[in-house]
Amino acid sequence: MAKLASLRAEKRLLDRRAADQIRAHILSGVLPAGGRLLETQLSEELEVSRGTVRSALAQLANEGLVQQVAFTRWEVSGASVSDAWEIYTLRGALEGLAARLAATNVTEADGKRLRAVADQLQQAIRKRRFEEAIEIDFDLHTAIVELAQHRRLAEQHRFILQQVRFHMVQSGFFPEDYDELIAAHKALIEAVIAGDADRAEKLARSHNDSEVKQLAKMLKQNASMQKVKGRAS
Repeated sequence: MAKLASLRAEKRLLDRRAADQIRAHILSGVLPAGGRLLETQLSEELEVSRGTVRSALAQLANEGLVQQVAFTRWEVSGASVSDAWEIYTLRGALEGLAARLAATNVTEADGKRLRAVADQLQQAIRKRRFEEAIEIDFDLHTAIVELAQHRRLAEQHRFILQQVRFHMVQSGFFPEDYDELIAAHKALIEAVIAGDADRAEKLARSHNDSEVKQLAKMLKQNASMQKVKGRAS
């Protein structure tokens, strides 16, 4: 496992800084789903106390990225199909509300900014820079959430996007049709700019429909396999 950078020189908010470093390793896939997290090892690498590490891990647990098992050890959260289905459906609900609110707040300057981000997304995809395109995709949805002017919604959306990113890295679950992705984003942006709250919410909610349907199908298949195994045993 790649070592984490020392935080010994930091004077304030060590637990947040520690959480930032551990989070970055999780979201980049350096720390795999289900991987054990040892307080002593993290403490030594970050050069902070175990109490600081424990506080950082508790913060990441609130974000859904790590979990405490039987109150005795920590591990990176899993990346199951059921987890992914919950994440994607919740993302749709949050982004649907955000798009509705954004459509009532959008200004001409906001519209230009959204269209500029959409152009960046299209250019990245056309040049086959797909990892960059995913980052721009996240930026675009975050920009719409910001236009909603809803602090609690923005906080929850940030946590959900982290979990979406985590799931994508751990499972390799990426968009199948990038042309459709471009078209969907352009339609969403134009609905927001036009102030069409109903259409903006509908498009934002359906943005991940293909992924949700695929995940639901996988859940049913898994359930069927479990039934077969149960009968066989």
